[in-house]
Amino acid sequence: MAHDTTEIYVRDLSEESAADWLASVFEDLDQVQEAPIVTYEGQYDGEAVPVQITERVKNGPYTSIWFNAPRLPWDGIQECARAAHEVLGGEVLCYLNQAKEPWRMLRMEEGEMERVDERTLDDF
Repeated sequence: MAHDTTEIYVRDLSEESAADWLASVFEDLDQVQEAPIVTYEGQYDGEAVPVQITERVKNGPYTSIWFNAPRLPWDGIQECARAAHEVLGGEVLCYLNQAKEPWRMLRMEEGEMERVDERTLDDF
């Protein structure tokens, strides 16, 4: 069965800090895989939520947090990005999943939200 997925990118975030945030969001968070991709699994509303954490995606300063579950604590990717930004404090990016503009992203930075073009981001 295919799952819905949600991915956000957080600037200058260590795997440990990402795991700490995830532990505050999900019940019973455990690391279930260390290599080749660090994977954690937590519980949300009685269902398993696998989460992969990859530091330095695209050789840049961002850490990918990829949720592989159909149900999450947020009503969408923008709310997930906002929640991460509020708790972690750093810049957060996420794709807006627009078929006509697949490069369009949302950036949360210093409490502000703006739409950006992935192609213009120097270090993404």
